[in-house]
Amino acid sequence: MIITLLLILSNYLFGQNSSEKHYETIKKIDNIEIREYYESMNISYHDSFSDSYFQYLANYIFGGNYNNEKISMTSPVTMRQYGDQEMIFRLPKKFLKEKAPQPQNNKIKIFKIDPKIKAAIKYSGYTNSNIERKKTEELLNILKENNIRHLNDIEVDVFNSPFQFINRRNEITVTLSSDF
Repeated sequence: MIITLLLILSNYLFGQNSSEKHYETIKKIDNIEIREYYESMNISYHDSFSDSYFQYLANYIFGGNYNNEKISMTSPVTMRQYGDQEMIFRLPKKFLKEKAPQPQNNKIKIFKIDPKIKAAIKYSGYTNSNIERKKTEELLNILKENNIRHLNDIEVDVFNSPFQFINRRNEITVTLSSDF
């Protein structure tokens, strides 16, 4: 009974709007994809004194904003591995035209990401720092072998709820700075 309740709750809380495609694959090299990512509106959270990133961002989309507006969760959830190491939620496309509601938490930033070309490598299962390090190294080695320069702005994309045990999808991405 408890497991069933958790699964139902996770589908409600972590259900992802995957109908919004956010990139187009333009080339494959070995086991990486070169992609054109579309413009997107996003929210992010960073606090060097807390690790509750997901909780604060989830609160915003569940109505913790000045409009008390519930916002569909999209996938993936992105974790920047550089700079402030923010967690990022991509907002639904409608917020490219409409203004996103102001967050009640002033540490949540709303910002636009312009279109860009990135390289991505996919992997399955639950992610962790060891797997992320290995996949990052594999991605960067393939780029180096093909003389493709990048910005070293490594990000980890997680597509599934923590309660989805099978068919999990994760990716490591990096923005390209040269032609391919």
